[in-house]
Amino acid sequence: MRRRIILLTLLFSTSVLSDIQQWQLWKQRDGVSVHYKKHESGIFEVQAEMVVPGVTANDFMALLSDTDSAPLWIENVTHVQVLKRLSPSETIVHSQFDSPWPVADRDMVSYSCYRRVNHTQTELMITAVTDFFEKSKGVIRITELKASWLLTETSEQGQSQLTIRHVVYADPGGAIPHWLSNKIGLKSAMHTLLALKQSLLDKSYQPNEQIAELGGCTQQ
Repeated sequence: MRRRIILLTLLFSTSVLSDIQQWQLWKQRDGVSVHYKKHESGIFEVQAEMVVPGVTANDFMALLSDTDSAPLWIENVTHVQVLKRLSPSETIVHSQFDSPWPVADRDMVSYSCYRRVNHTQTELMITAVTDFFEKSKGVIRITELKASWLLTETSEQGQSQLTIRHVVYADPGGAIPHWLSNKIGLKSAMHTLLALKQSLLDKSYQPNEQIAELGGCTQQ
């Protein structure tokens, strides 16, 4: 009996360790690191992380509220529009993507919710919504999406700093091969976080009056 328990414990520990080790480093650049692991679909789940000095979670959410500036830092995005505010912490958003040739353009309707994780961390969770906004002709709708922005506030020598971890899995749909969508996904994550970092440091955005507030999530 004891031998069986030990064996089960070892198997469980190995499984957990294997899951932790699934993330593989793709590239590091200017303080941004991008990792990936293969989803069962064959598409990469991507994790990008960086630390931005002198910045808070409120600064990040203020930047996010400026949808007009989204194309300046979100890779390949041409248009972002808040369709509906379900609550102070929840929104429905439409995003349009100008995909690089030969990939067809995409769009996405997403539900986002801003919640507190603990006393130093907040999280913006994002999932796809399939039937909230009419599809455009010639544009492929992304219907499988799970993403998050984990914001961790700390202090270094009296100065605030924000660790941003972005994790995203998205099936682009259509006939795009996985090797191409994976390549685009990795590059997009790197370029997006580098541009995001610069926008936060430069404060080159105009916050909207309705910035998402911490609250509950009705759609999970």
